[in-house]
Amino acid sequence: MLIGNKVYVVEKDMTGEVVDETKNTLTLESGGKLKRIIKDSNRFIIYLGDKAINVMGNEIKFRPWEYAIR
Repeated sequence: MLIGNKVYVVEKDMTGEVVDETKNTLTLESGGKLKRIIKDSNRFIIYLGDKAINVMGNEIKFRPWEYAIR
């Protein structure tokens, strides 16, 4: 589950905090606005503590609880 983590969307040159997640989208709060980003066509850098993980959206195209138990 990515909610609460900082994410950088490479193709959109945008950083935000994940406030909602579905199978196909991430909703980020960025600059005081909510932006819905499609997972499938984007590359993300996800910041987990002191680590940065680079992933393609199709690698995380699951419902949050589906990949949390993998």
